[in-house]
Amino acid sequence: MSDFPTGQRLDRCWLDPDLYAGTVTVRPRFQDLDPLNHINNVAMAAMFEDARVRFNHPMREHFQTGTIRTMVAGQTLNYLNECHLRPDLTFHLGIGRIGASSWVMQAAAWQGEQPVLLAMATLVSTQSGRPCPVPDGLRVMLEARRMKVPA
Repeated sequence: MSDFPTGQRLDRCWLDPDLYAGTVTVRPRFQDLDPLNHINNVAMAAMFEDARVRFNHPMREHFQTGTIRTMVAGQTLNYLNECHLRPDLTFHLGIGRIGASSWVMQAAAWQGEQPVLLAMATLVSTQSGRPCPVPDGLRVMLEARRMKVPA
């Protein structure tokens, strides 16, 4: 499965909620607003982080096993439309590519009937600060949360 493209026009196929393995609702806060009453881009990144952590919660025991830790290596956020205080945001999330030591989590966020964000984060299993193979138990849980391939 390929991830969202970066640095080019986004394919709207990634906006299909049926591609994703789960949904998390995030409520914007008044403090997330900028002077124009839009949700600030940095606040949107924090909301993606909140959704990502909540989606990953059932896998938490596999993220740190003995000396193995999971780290975020990078993330990309593609802002699609302005976002406001209400209604809440619905994040559709799933696991994309799974490699030897890393995997990609992808998300499409909606506010009401409008898509507002496509986001992706690359996470890496590490041991002593260096990439290591994804633990078998975590790999099984990641596979269970895989996204469907867009048509």
